[in-house]
Amino acid sequence: MVIPDDVLTATQARFQARKGPRAGTEEKIAEAHTPQGSILNVDAPERVELRSRRVMRQPVVRDALKATADTSPAARGQVRDELVLERIIGGNNLLGIAFLELGTAVARSVGRVIVRDRFQIRSFGTGFMISPRLALTNNHVLADAQSARFSRLEFNFQNGVSGLPLAASQFDLEPDTFFRTDSGLDVTVVAVAATSRPDGAGASVPLAGFGFNRTSKEQGKILLGESINIIQHPEGQEKQLALQQNELIDRFDQFLHYHTDTSPGSSGSPLFNNQWEVLGLHHSGVPARNAAGDILTVDGTVWDSTQDELRIQWVANEGIRISSILAWLGANADGMANEERALLEEALNPPPLPPGPPHPVELPDPVKLDPVVKRQGPVEVHLPQPVEQPVATAEGAVSLTIPLHITVRLGAVQAAHEPAPSSAGRTAGPGSGDAIGTGSALAEEAVAIDPDYEGRKGYDPDFLDVPVPLPVLTAEQRAEAAQNRRPAQGQDPTVLNYHHFSLVMHRSRRLALYTAVNVDGRLSQSPKRDRDKWYFDPRLDRSEQIGGDLYAGNDFDRGHLVRRLDPAWGPDAAAKAANDDTFHFTNCSPQHKKFNQGASLWAGLEDYVLDTAKAEKLRLSVFTGPVFTANDPEFQAARIPLSFWKMLVFQRPDGSHSASAYMISQHELVEGILREAFTPVTFQVPIRRISELTGLDFGHLFGWDPMNDEFEPLPRAQEALATPTPARELRTLEDMQL
Repeated sequence: MVIPDDVLTATQARFQARKGPRAGTEEKIAEAHTPQGSILNVDAPERVELRSRRVMRQPVVRDALKATADTSPAARGQVRDELVLERIIGGNNLLGIAFLELGTAVARSVGRVIVRDRFQIRSFGTGFMISPRLALTNNHVLADAQSARFSRLEFNFQNGVSGLPLAASQFDLEPDTFFRTDSGLDVTVVAVAATSRPDGAGASVPLAGFGFNRTSKEQGKILLGESINIIQHPEGQEKQLALQQNELIDRFDQFLHYHTDTSPGSSGSPLFNNQWEVLGLHHSGVPARNAAGDILTVDGTVWDSTQDELRIQWVANEGIRISSILAWLGANADGMANEERALLEEALNPPPLPPGPPHPVELPDPVKLDPVVKRQGPVEVHLPQPVEQPVATAEGAVSLTIPLHITVRLGAVQAAHEPAPSSAGRTAGPGSGDAIGTGSALAEEAVAIDPDYEGRKGYDPDFLDVPVPLPVLTAEQRAEAAQNRRPAQGQDPTVLNYHHFSLVMHRSRRLALYTAVNVDGRLSQSPKRDRDKWYFDPRLDRSEQIGGDLYAGNDFDRGHLVRRLDPAWGPDAAAKAANDDTFHFTNCSPQHKKFNQGASLWAGLEDYVLDTAKAEKLRLSVFTGPVFTANDPEFQAARIPLSFWKMLVFQRPDGSHSASAYMISQHELVEGILREAFTPVTFQVPIRRISELTGLDFGHLFGWDPMNDEFEPLPRAQEALATPTPARELRTLEDMQL
């Protein structure tokens, strides 16, 4: 999520205006960290008094004090509120494991905001629930009701204790039900759907299962110098936490300033104190600048707008105080419809707390809460409860009572990208043992490959009203192409046919040179994707294919070259067979997880192609492949392609023909795996340039390409694609020239 210039400028101005008071505060904080210092001397006495009263109201604090207090006669009666507060915020964590358990519960209510338009993902942010139906994020994440209308809030986008992903749930936003925003305060509150979008199996979960944070306008939630905790989705990544080492350095009017490990993608993250009460909403940072006022990068050079925002050196962060947000919401209550006012009332005036331990987050009764089922691995218990010892059954299952009764099969506990060590993780496929599974024995595998390879017709060059043949290989490429060990009579042995698509494999690179697929929007279907199972193609030797081992325990995903749904058309059985054929390792290429999970316009382009084909009842032929170079980096004995291309060929409504090409690079991601976050840029390029880079002859398409007469390299494309290329940068799908 890019922080707008006006937000950065306003943040910088506030930070500069408070330079004097902040310097004095930071001196006091430094002194408080000395053996003779005290954190209680940093803030004003009246603030310390408010903080003390608030902390002492919590039964868990009093219980902890009783367990640790000096009970000698000389010490009786000497425990004062100041000592209590000193021990709590000065480094002695009296809450112990309860801090982590409560934080786990609170984290359920924090989700990833997926900012979308009708066709594509535009960016990511963070948001969190402040009532049973209302979520809070930044105005610069969701600026208006229209941007919220297609966007979603995703919970459980995170890894479990096994390191494997949890089953995430996406909820539509409902701005027509409730939407309020303020650009000056940089705040947006929006209603969230009561149930999630259906998952691959068609199941939905209730929003109530993720709870909400109780907010308060009361003072005394934090002192200057005290720690701030942040739960966030930085740059749209899995949920992460910044704990304990994040000090509040200034508090004024509507804002807080603090040091912490946040990043631009953390816009909309909640700020918490050590009792997990909401302090505010993270929204911006303060960049380091030189004497001339230029923004500096992490290596001290001058930053400019052509560089990624994550190159900026941040010196502090700014959040909006929750008391200011609640006051703003209350001031906007007048004129609301009754339904809106009722939703707002749940945020402004939640019901009184029951007696007992701290309740900063409201979750449903655990007896009524459906378990959150992971994609693989053991069950995650989000609300710790006393459990009985597990009892093993004859079938190899373990039963836990928490008090939910959950059965977990041990065979599911495997690394997601590794072959199963026994038959439990495999299913019969073409050739004995050719299937590599990622699921468990609990569920029937969705992918089952048709064993009749001779019946596959592959890509049809006469699919459109004019012939669109496969690209012609060079003599060197034909010599390097893997050979089909079972070619049909008269078939080119370098071409592997599948249902509705074909491809050619590079023998030594063990990856496809190109793929070609026919897409029929009139007959398109959407088979469910329940569990991924990938297969070696028995027509090639396994040594000519990259299997699942490459993808285990790193940042590479199995990237489909032919998109799963593109060939899935025709009668149910044919669509299912084509869908399943895309799960051959021959159709797979290692792509960095951030390249392959929807953050770029490339993913939106793929959605747009199929959605348009369906809506307009179009037929298209689509070619996709990598760009192989001698400098591609090596990883686990495989050389990783850094750039990919795609071509679209179709007939326009006026009867003329269109052919266009697109490129994207992952070199900034792969060359320093997770050195820094990055969103790849998509470019439209001349088809002629794809032929030059790949050696594949697409000359028959040049005349249909609207960019065929462009020869001047685009500097931005040269930087992003690491090669001089005439190009048009695509910021939205409307930039496409077809």
